[in-house]
Amino acid sequence: MNEELTKRSITLALERLSERIQTPRAVAIRPSEKALVESLIERARAQWLGPSEPVLTVALAGGTGAGKSTLINAFAGTVIAESSEIRPTTRHLQAYHHQEDSLGSLTEELASKATFVAHDRPELRHKMLVDTPDLDSFMVQHRATTKALLKRSGLVLYVFSPERYLEERTWSILRTETEFSAAAAILNKVDRVGSAEELDQITADLRAHFAALGHEDIRIFHLCARAHVPDSSGLLPNLAADVDDMVALRAYIERELHSSEIARLLRRQREAVITHLQAEVDRIAPPAFFTKLEEVARLATARAGEAGTRLAGTIAEPLAAVEAELVPLLVIHRHERFWGPFRFWLALCDFVSFGLTNLVRRSIGRRQADRPSLIESTLDRAARGAVENVLRSQARDIQNLLYTNNLPIERWRELTANVDGTGLIGEISQEIEAGFELAAVQLSEQGRSIIWLASSLGGLVPSAFVVIGLFVMTRDLFSGTYAGLTLLWHLLAMMVLFFLALQGLVSVLLPGGTRWFGPSLGPQSVSRVIWRTVDLWIEAYRTDLKADLADLREPLIVLQSALQGEESSL
Repeated sequence: MNEELTKRSITLALERLSERIQTPRAVAIRPSEKALVESLIERARAQWLGPSEPVLTVALAGGTGAGKSTLINAFAGTVIAESSEIRPTTRHLQAYHHQEDSLGSLTEELASKATFVAHDRPELRHKMLVDTPDLDSFMVQHRATTKALLKRSGLVLYVFSPERYLEERTWSILRTETEFSAAAAILNKVDRVGSAEELDQITADLRAHFAALGHEDIRIFHLCARAHVPDSSGLLPNLAADVDDMVALRAYIERELHSSEIARLLRRQREAVITHLQAEVDRIAPPAFFTKLEEVARLATARAGEAGTRLAGTIAEPLAAVEAELVPLLVIHRHERFWGPFRFWLALCDFVSFGLTNLVRRSIGRRQADRPSLIESTLDRAARGAVENVLRSQARDIQNLLYTNNLPIERWRELTANVDGTGLIGEISQEIEAGFELAAVQLSEQGRSIIWLASSLGGLVPSAFVVIGLFVMTRDLFSGTYAGLTLLWHLLAMMVLFFLALQGLVSVLLPGGTRWFGPSLGPQSVSRVIWRTVDLWIEAYRTDLKADLADLREPLIVLQSALQGEESSL
């Protein structure tokens, strides 16, 4: 059950890695890098998702005429694969396997291209010898079959002939394949080597080439495979060479490769696959990405603040017009908090001061949704163009920062491709609206005692004037010295002077005009919108980059955990 769960988690991890390699969100991956990682993913599938009982696949690989088919016939002790000296004859895989090992580590696709020969030799239990098409074959499908088999092989016996052991078409494949599987070299047809010195030179050349590939201690066997293949009558040909390591090669395959050694070779393959996958992922998406991105984000935030200040200066005139439209609304909002005769006086002054009879009418019971429309209509087309230009400039500047820090820029281009000036003006309008509402709330919380005192005085003093006027007028009427309208005008003048004095006192004690918006509502709103837009871009970019890195790295953690679990169970 645990094994099935492990395989399931590995399957999902590799699918996740493959999907992200093919369709990254932010990370830039070239086609050649995709192909390389996909080949490594296929190796991982081959190494982990095979049969539960490990079967070591021993591949016989080499160039045309090297004698691979003759060698597998020698192992079998009979002719199971057709051989030829002058042309490639192995067009399909030839598998020599124990009768209880079934397909071994071959996939169904590879099995469909193979001929199977079963045996019951216990010394080859859990080992499958596979003859492959030539590495230097001009048939693309033949080379593809061989490469697919090498991905699933735990041990590769590279077979060479003295005539063509330095063939570049063969070594070009070995440079990649020897990184992942255990390997041994076989120099076949040593009976054709003229002298011991020539044999030593060929051996030294092979060892040097393998050392350059990281196999300094590779085992090299000298064989004359034909000498070990009986003819139709069961007799061996008389081709004994001076040097022949067939006994040592058999001992290596049949006895040295026991169960624990097979497990070690397979584990080594898996380690190699993880190491190469980790190296490729680190190259595609270095761990330093986030450190660099945070530095870019810091610089971008600072520049966004500067850009907001510049933009506010560019559109200072329409912003001032917006504040000029909003200040009367705040004045009226505050004056509505007064009561009594003084409130009536303030309303009359508002009408005279602003000439906004219509504004006064709309502000009482006025729908809040109308205010952003008023702001947007004030911020004209020139302001929209300025906003777009500033944000496009910011997008280019940050893109240059990303490029300088070797961060991918394609996703950034997609995020910042469409800068909508109308939408941004709408955001600025909403920000100004929010600032207006905040200022209104703050006004509602300020100067309650002053408002109460002024409203009280605004009611008491006029009432006192009325009482005094009535008293004087009644007294003068009975005394025959009635002043008439003159007294009324005097009282009215005194009342006006009183209200003016009271209004002046209130304006001194309570802030008024543009001071109600703080430092400046318009520039603050512009700076916040520019900063927020840039921050949203960066956050979207950061989110996509994080998702890519998680999808690229977490599958490797699953593979590493599975490998550690195997080691702990040994």
